[in-house]
Amino acid sequence: MSEAERTRSGGRAAAAAIGGILALVIASLAGAQEEAAPAAQSAPNTYHTTAHVRGDMGMRVIDYWSRGPDMLARTLVGGHPIVTIVAGGRYIVYDGLTGKGLDIARSERALAADVGRERPFAFELEEVQAEGGEKIEELLFGSRKGEIWQITDERGRRKVWVTAGVPQVPLRVETFDRSTAATVDMDYQNWIFGLEFPDAFFAPPPRVELQRFEFEAFLDAASQRPVAAVPILYPDLLIGPPPS
Repeated sequence: MSEAERTRSGGRAAAAAIGGILALVIASLAGAQEEAAPAAQSAPNTYHTTAHVRGDMGMRVIDYWSRGPDMLARTLVGGHPIVTIVAGGRYIVYDGLTGKGLDIARSERALAADVGRERPFAFELEEVQAEGGEKIEELLFGSRKGEIWQITDERGRRKVWVTAGVPQVPLRVETFDRSTAATVDMDYQNWIFGLEFPDAFFAPPPRVELQRFEFEAFLDAASQRPVAAVPILYPDLLIGPPPS
């Protein structure tokens, strides 16, 4: 086989792999909609999905749950289950192994960014649209419709596969950073809507030991010394998005 034939074959294999992933994700999404979506075409108030992130750092799996602006995310980092809770104006993060973490008041900018969002995660499409991205393709997987949006600028390229209609959720995100030549891929799988959550779901268990800060006090303390050995994985939900 010639080099050109191998290149074409590799490209077809990659395209088939991506198509297979998206087909499986859309199929699971369609099943969830049949079970949970109301007859009226309105966005649900609760969401769950699992994100698979691949890049130079290896692979990371994140489980997300949300109810309106409230969120619980669980991420395995170096063998430690890191739990992040955003609820009631507080940003709580703790290590499930050590039982230690932080409870920080969210900034006014972060709270303002909640307004108008359907959920506090998986808003890559909205970010691409806000930055001037364009819809470059419409897709059809069985009976499910989808779209691809993309933006290319001096920072690099971001490409987002999303479902069409309501609810509109991302299925895949590809990010290329021009300054580092690094690529990060993310697949969202097993979207489920309309779950019922008890209020206690978005609260840390009693055994967890948390250092409590107001927002400005946390910034001041963090500028002087490491505050806690637990990562802030979603700084935009604590500090707010960068000023436009």
